[in-house]
Amino acid sequence: MKPSLSFIITRPNGRAFRFKLSVFLAKIIFGVSLFLVAVLMTSVVANVKLMTHYHQTKHVAHEQEVQADVIRILKQEVESLRQLMEDLIKKEEAIRQDLGKPKYRRLSNRRKINRKAKRFVKNYPKDKQDVFIMHKISSELDYLKKNLLVVEKNMRRHVDVFDQYLAWFDETPSIWPIYGYVRSGYGWRTHPLKRSKQFHKGIDIPAWIGAPVQATADGFVEFSGWGGGYGWIVVLSHKFGYKTIYAHLSEIEVNTGRKVFKGQIIGKIGTSGLSTGPHVHYEVRQRRKALEPSMYLDLDLFTAVSKLW
Repeated sequence: MKPSLSFIITRPNGRAFRFKLSVFLAKIIFGVSLFLVAVLMTSVVANVKLMTHYHQTKHVAHEQEVQADVIRILKQEVESLRQLMEDLIKKEEAIRQDLGKPKYRRLSNRRKINRKAKRFVKNYPKDKQDVFIMHKISSELDYLKKNLLVVEKNMRRHVDVFDQYLAWFDETPSIWPIYGYVRSGYGWRTHPLKRSKQFHKGIDIPAWIGAPVQATADGFVEFSGWGGGYGWIVVLSHKFGYKTIYAHLSEIEVNTGRKVFKGQIIGKIGTSGLSTGPHVHYEVRQRRKALEPSMYLDLDLFTAVSKLW
């Protein structure tokens, strides 16, 4: 007799069912069940892994998109910096020429101004392979930083030179002592009172009596008082050996030894001394030599650089 397995199933009403399975059939059912369970478990694990991989892939894709956006923005910023650097290099060279002496300006032209920018472009990193995109951006930034430091250093030097020019310009006669016109100029003339030929060392600017006379540069009052034929006079001492003289005044507003500034009122128009009418006799001297005052009446900073320093 073949071995078999018996199963009894009972119900609440007392009825029971009994059936038998051969051992071979039971083994087949058990094996099939194990196989189905294994397939189910494998499917669950595979689905979990697939879902995890999907989310990881999606996250990586998102990060790649973010990185691509960052790289694109960096490239745009680097390109903007490059254009800015080219402009700065041209402006720095132009400023250097403006601050230079006239002979150096004549040696410089538009081609020379562009030469620095061309050299900058020529040495600019040109690695165009996408594999090295971050390396390329890093190289560009390093190159821009290096050139920016050079431009910044040059700009600071230009600022120092400009500040020095401003300090010199403050002490250089450059404005009218009183605004008007020149009635009697610098040079040989017949003296209106003595009727003899004399060298006129300054210029005469007429105005009404009491009109304010201003200092034409920063300096110190070397002398203020009576000057004989000059009448009431103020003599200012400036840098570079300059002196300015304001004569035929009716009043003096400053004392000897006082510091005065360009545009400050130092006296008033009069007719004191040998004078034919109210005016200021204005002289500019450098180390006792009388200079043509007219070239110092409307002097700007860069004209002073060209003509004087």
